[in-house]
Amino acid sequence: MANRAAERQVFEVFLRAAPDFAGEWLRDWDQPQTDPPDILCTTISGRAIGPQPHNSSRNIYYVWLHPRPRARVKPTDTPAFREEIFKVVSDIDLRWEREEDWQSPQGCLFQDFAQYPTVAKYLQSMRFFPKRHWRPGGTIEKTWPVGADWLIFTARGGAYSEEAMVNALFVLIAKKMKKYESKPPQVRMDEFYLLIHYHQALLYNTPVETLRFKFADAARAGTVFIGDDPGVFSKVFLLLAIEPGERVYQLYPSNVLNSM
Repeated sequence: MANRAAERQVFEVFLRAAPDFAGEWLRDWDQPQTDPPDILCTTISGRAIGPQPHNSSRNIYYVWLHPRPRARVKPTDTPAFREEIFKVVSDIDLRWEREEDWQSPQGCLFQDFAQYPTVAKYLQSMRFFPKRHWRPGGTIEKTWPVGADWLIFTARGGAYSEEAMVNALFVLIAKKMKKYESKPPQVRMDEFYLLIHYHQALLYNTPVETLRFKFADAARAGTVFIGDDPGVFSKVFLLLAIEPGERVYQLYPSNVLNSM
């Protein structure tokens, strides 16, 4: 029971630091009796954590969502919030070719949510990036990869440690991958995430930051260590669980959401 209480406390810190870690806010979460998982989450869309709808817009490649500080969508607002998000996307897509200021690689920073009252409660702005300027690998890619999130919550920053701490991180990642390959989840889930956290150890070990090496550097090293093989996990997060100033980094997959 003590271990479950600690797991709950760590996840509460993680959720405060990164309420949108799943690509959308959570409707609720709990601790199932079966292990794994330690924590089972349901997102605002009403499903266990899963993929977003396919991006069928003509002009928009992907979208950054900028939430208001500490914003959490209320369950009663969930249907309207999702409907309005996709209404904004549709309206912007229809207006795109008529707006001269949106034709640069920076696209459109949209903040006028007067017609979208539920979105206005939870988002500060949305930035839309155009398909015409997206050239990964030197080639123009017109279609967002199937199954990849294209409505993306923007990053928040942070920092962390030195060589001994990085090696410990590598050992922990490898240990978790091996453990859950032999002990898969006992409940049905759309996706399975790994949360690695530093908490009490920070109080007793040597300082975790130096002048030339920060927590973000360790996070990047963890991303390199995982590479393209995360084992059974869909995403891997690293949490610095100290208050105030909790910091969360997404180690896998490595994309625009590198830190929170």
